[in-house]
Amino acid sequence: MNAVEIVIISVLVLLFVGMIVLQTRRRRSVMNEQMSMIDKLRPGMRVKTVAGVIGRIKEIREENANLKTVLLETGHGSHTSFALYDIQAILAVLDEPGANITVSNVTMEETPTNAPTFEEMQAQINDGFNAEDFVKKSNSTRTPKKK
Repeated sequence: MNAVEIVIISVLVLLFVGMIVLQTRRRRSVMNEQMSMIDKLRPGMRVKTVAGVIGRIKEIREENANLKTVLLETGHGSHTSFALYDIQAILAVLDEPGANITVSNVTMEETPTNAPTFEEMQAQINDGFNAEDFVKKSNSTRTPKKK
């Protein structure tokens, strides 16, 4: 090997090592930003999940040492629903609690709702939910199609 080949190989090795170091730093920076955002989450914040679901945080629960969950409230009025997500599924905070939101050129003041807690919803499901009754009820309310 002559000196030129050694220099070229050394430069290529340094470039390869440099790319690995830069990617690791960038990944660590993104992870730190994500963890910082998760630490700042509070009930009332409007967030977006990695699945694209947008909702307001109703409750944050620590299930155990390795699992934190978020109860999200989605919809408005009588069309409100709740979903439980792992806290790592939160992608972004869209606004802070009580902020004005502009929708189709209409500004409205967000007010917190008196929605049931996770425990209350779980108790309602455990006490009175029967899938067969639900199916019978939904089938009985349908009207037959006229031919």
